[in-house]
Amino acid sequence: MPYIRTISPSEATGKLKEVYESGSGPSAARGKVSMIRQVQSLNPNALAAWRALDVEIMRGESRITRRQREMIATVVSATNHCSY
Repeated sequence: MPYIRTISPSEATGKLKEVYESGSGPSAARGKVSMIRQVQSLNPNALAAWRALDVEIMRGESRITRRQREMIATVVSATNHCSY
């Protein structure tokens, strides 16, 4: 549970609801919004910008493959003891 107030998907309206509904990944595939997104819910514009950056980093044109990017993300998460 986060230490800051968040807006749950069921409470989301307007821009935040749009951003939540545009999600992808394992949580979105299950019809859920990951907590890493929900902690940014008080600022939907920042959440949308973060989402665009995340998509560009993980799926944009690059000399490294998607698989390599996922491996890097996994190692960084494990090093930081992060579940993401």
